[in-house]
Amino acid sequence: MSERLTPARPVEGRLTDGAFVVAVLAFILLTPPIIAIFDVPVFVFGIPLLHIYSFGVWLAAIVTGGVLSTRIARRGLPPGPGQPMDREPDGT
Repeated sequence: MSERLTPARPVEGRLTDGAFVVAVLAFILLTPPIIAIFDVPVFVFGIPLLHIYSFGVWLAAIVTGGVLSTRIARRGLPPGPGQPMDREPDGT
């Protein structure tokens, strides 16, 4: 029996998949059932745990999205749907 090896996915595909996963994960982590877990009367340096969790998830999503978008832009991938294409130097 010979096993067929599938070629590794290109880096570009993994980067765009990663961007999708970050968006979905941020959405899930900021839904009310998950946020309710952190809605307890606990304070860290005088700041409620709920606020630290919410802003921590938000900040992590923004930073991760920024890193991924920079890597995608460096690879020269075309913009996704709803993103403007770069214009030619003559303005067309």
